[in-house]
Amino acid sequence: MKAPFGIALSLAAAACVPPPPSAGAPADAGPPADTGTSDAGGPAGSYAIVVLPDTQYYASSWPEIFDAQTQWIAENREALRIAFVLHTGDIVDADVPEQWEAARRSLSTLEGRVPFALAAGNHDYANIADRMGMINAFFPPSRFAAHPWFGGTFEPEHVENSYYRFDAGAGQWLVLALEFGPRDEVLAWADGVLKAFSDTPAIVITHAYLTHDGTRYDRNASPHQAYNPHDYVMMGQPRTTINDGEEMWRKLILPNGNVRLVFSGHDVSGDGLPPGTAAHLTSTRTDGSVVHEVLANYQTCVAPPCETFDGNTVRGGSGYLRILRVSPADRTVSISTYSPYLHRYLEDPSNAFTLPMN
Repeated sequence: MKAPFGIALSLAAAACVPPPPSAGAPADAGPPADTGTSDAGGPAGSYAIVVLPDTQYYASSWPEIFDAQTQWIAENREALRIAFVLHTGDIVDADVPEQWEAARRSLSTLEGRVPFALAAGNHDYANIADRMGMINAFFPPSRFAAHPWFGGTFEPEHVENSYYRFDAGAGQWLVLALEFGPRDEVLAWADGVLKAFSDTPAIVITHAYLTHDGTRYDRNASPHQAYNPHDYVMMGQPRTTINDGEEMWRKLILPNGNVRLVFSGHDVSGDGLPPGTAAHLTSTRTDGSVVHEVLANYQTCVAPPCETFDGNTVRGGSGYLRILRVSPADRTVSISTYSPYLHRYLEDPSNAFTLPMN
C-alpha cells in the first residue's frame, strides 16, 4: 500500500510542542507538561515520527531522562499525531540486566499507545562477534508479535533484524531495523523484504551508517573514519561478514527505490559538543528517486557519566530527540530537535531543516 509522504514539521509549525524556555531558564529544568494544543500537529493530514538516538547514558546513569522522553511522546501522541517511534541503537551503554531493565521500563510507557521499533547498536551486545546480547530477553519478538504492525524477523527469537508496517495518515510505511554492521545474509533478507513491499515507502534504521561530516561510513575512506563498523571485533571472527554505510548503500539502499529515509546514530564528533552530533546527506539514484540519510547522536562524550563537558552540564545527551512531520500536501519531511527534559529546541541548520520527498 503506497503511502503519501508528509512530515512537514517546521519549528514554526510545531505549536503543540512547548516553545523553548527563556535564555535564563535552568539547564536542568524538568520535562514540560503536555500542552494539549488541538492544532499542534501541523497541517491537516500531516503526522509525526519520533526518532530516539543513542539513549545509552540514560539507561546507565540518568533513567529519568529516558523516562521524560517516552512520557512526553505518550502525552503528546494525539496532539502531534505521532504515528510511530524509531530507536537507532545503543539503547544501553553496557549489556547488563540493570540497564536493560531501565530501558524496558522507559519504553514500556509507549506500550499500547505508540508503536515503536528498535535497532541494536554496538553497545547493545556483550559479544559483538557472536551478535549476542540481552536485547532479546527484554524485547523479544513475541513482545511485538501480537501487534498488527509487526512484520517479522531475520532469525527466530532475535529482534535485531526485523521489519514493521506502520500505518500513518492515509497510507503506510515499511520500516526495517538492521543490526550494527549488518551481515551479508541480513542485507539479502532485507532486500527481499523491500522487494516484497516495493510499492510501500520504506525507512531503514541502523546504528552506524552516516558520519558526522555527512558522508557514509566507508572502510576505504581516507583519512580513516573513526568508529567504522569494520574496526570492531567481529571482523576478526571466522564465518562473519560486516557492512558499513557505503556497503549498505551499494547492496541495499541503491537497488531499492522505495527506501526514502535512513536514520542512524553512533558517530560522535569531538568538535562543537555539546549539544551533539548531527548531519544529513541526500542521494539520488539513477532512476531519479531520492533517499535522505540522517544522523543524530546527542551523547556528548565517549564514557559516562559525562555530567559536564567543556564546562556545560549535559547529562549524557540531555534528552534531545528528533521530531519529523510528514505533510502529504507539501510532500516534505521537516525535522526538528527537541529535549522534553530541558524543554528546549536546537535551532541550528543541522538540527532544524526541511527535506523534499519524491
